[in-house]
Amino acid sequence: MKSAILFPLRLLLFWLLFFAVFRVWFVAWFYKEWPGEAPYTTWLSLWHALPLDISMAAYLMVIPVLIWFAGVIAGPSRQYYFSRAIRTVNLVLIGIMVLVCGANVFIYEEWHTLLNNRALAYLGTPRALLDSMSLLFQVISVGLYLSFLWLMWRVYRLVAGLTEYATQTSRSTLAIFPVHAGLLFLAIRGGLGVIPINESAVYFSSNLFTNHAATNPAWNLFHSLIETRSTENHFRVTDPKTAGDLVNCSLLQRCRPDADSIPGPRLSTAQPPNIVFLVLESHTAQVVEALGGEAGICPNLDRLAREGVLFENIYSSGYRTDQGLVSILAGFPAQPDQSIVLLSDKAEKLNSIPKILHQKGYSTAFFYGGELTFANIGVWLTTQHFEKIRSEKDFTRREKSQRWGVDDRYLLQHAAKEIGKLKAPFFATALTLSLHPPFDIPNTDTKNLRTDREKFLYSARFADEAIGEFFKTASEQEWYRNTVFVLVADHGSSNPNGIGLDNPVSRRIPLIFFGEPLPAELHGARISEIGNHHDIPATLLGMMGMDAPDMPWSRDLLKNKGESTGSQGFAYYTNESGLGWVMGQGKDFYAFGNGAWHRWEGQQDSVSHLQARAYLQVLYDDFLSK
Repeated sequence: MKSAILFPLRLLLFWLLFFAVFRVWFVAWFYKEWPGEAPYTTWLSLWHALPLDISMAAYLMVIPVLIWFAGVIAGPSRQYYFSRAIRTVNLVLIGIMVLVCGANVFIYEEWHTLLNNRALAYLGTPRALLDSMSLLFQVISVGLYLSFLWLMWRVYRLVAGLTEYATQTSRSTLAIFPVHAGLLFLAIRGGLGVIPINESAVYFSSNLFTNHAATNPAWNLFHSLIETRSTENHFRVTDPKTAGDLVNCSLLQRCRPDADSIPGPRLSTAQPPNIVFLVLESHTAQVVEALGGEAGICPNLDRLAREGVLFENIYSSGYRTDQGLVSILAGFPAQPDQSIVLLSDKAEKLNSIPKILHQKGYSTAFFYGGELTFANIGVWLTTQHFEKIRSEKDFTRREKSQRWGVDDRYLLQHAAKEIGKLKAPFFATALTLSLHPPFDIPNTDTKNLRTDREKFLYSARFADEAIGEFFKTASEQEWYRNTVFVLVADHGSSNPNGIGLDNPVSRRIPLIFFGEPLPAELHGARISEIGNHHDIPATLLGMMGMDAPDMPWSRDLLKNKGESTGSQGFAYYTNESGLGWVMGQGKDFYAFGNGAWHRWEGQQDSVSHLQARAYLQVLYDDFLSK
């Protein structure tokens, strides 16, 4: 009977120590994220983390405890084999947990979110993931994994021991099995309350990183996998009619009788204009001087902004390229825990600019220097009626000069020449990649680039030079004068200043319309309307005198420009941690874990907060219905 009590207690203690070790690493590694006003509070996460740590430990204990009781039934003569089975299972579980908790650190470094189902979805293209890591990083990662695996196994042997059964263990011990089963169930569920345990049990701070440190990464991953398979809207805040009115009438202003009666500016062209999109990888506003960013990094973008239309307050709703492409081309905002392109049956139902223009007789083409199997992007592009699709397989080995594929210089020069071969009118999109980690710009002496900030800024300069060369080549061709260019980032970035993805500064991106067909009043114009890059379809198609059918989330940023409605617009952004909301009166972030709003700038009221959550509710209902 004694061993029936000691074995699960020792196992529980081991897992709590295991999670504490990785939490210490996590907190120490991201010391720059500690709250400035009270940095010591981050270490309190070791205590506040216990509810989810215990819940996850109980999950991990279920199989070993069942095997232990099976050994009791088998009798003392066979318990040796059951002991071996328990150790083997625990070794496998330790190996998995080391991988999960270690990967969580590296995922957080890149995305500023905890490991989740979205990260696992990208494992379908392991080559692309490995290409984003240097060889040294891969070697160090394997070394760290093996070191932690060895260390944790030693801790297991020390804490849990290798004697699972006492010599006097008998079948009468089975009487305690219901107690163990009940305790494990309660630990997993977090008690007898009506609602099972969730992140709110460990959120204790107004600082998001501190709350992330207290959240068990394995529990978070497991929970996100369960939620993504749910067909229920777990972002519901009010009844569907109220939410719909808040979104369609108050925000999108589609309930006004004159909503579609006032046209915006039109393109000045006798013939159907060509359209070229340059989707710029990770090109944050932080490096664009025209948007208040660092000076001298992107002179070509600054020039285009001065001569074209600069939208000053645009935000990316998501933080990954697959989310960005869907927003830019199809006008569909990102979801917190899903990526619609990974769900082909839903993604193919989206309408998009290439679909609409293809039906109008436009030729369509897409150029990318990377692997289009990543995140199922290639499949989605095909369903959106891109007739000509070029990716890394269409380039020579010499041109694949970066780990992610073809650098921006080769890609954009190739695109500039190939676009001229398309039958006019055409719609072409080029997606860049040089500003993606590990920032391995070709022919660069990396010894002088020691920090991520230095590497990012250098890569941004390189990408901007490639843009300048593209326009030089394009301007020498006949199609140039009848072409509207749209330059926009696929998403923002925490670089170069290490800003978290919950901060609106990291989500603000450049959006520039450029070209001779623009109406005279828009050359050199600066549009202050707050918006997202999923507003591009309605804005562009509106300038072309077309509607944006089946793209209800896309707003025409040039129509009315707030004059009739008094609105300054709004922007939405999200990740697994929460929902960001930008309006004229302020910028706030709603944390899903504890239901608290964090104020970044200004002061939003309760009505704005309700609108924000209603927006996500209606958006997610739309996602589920597809």
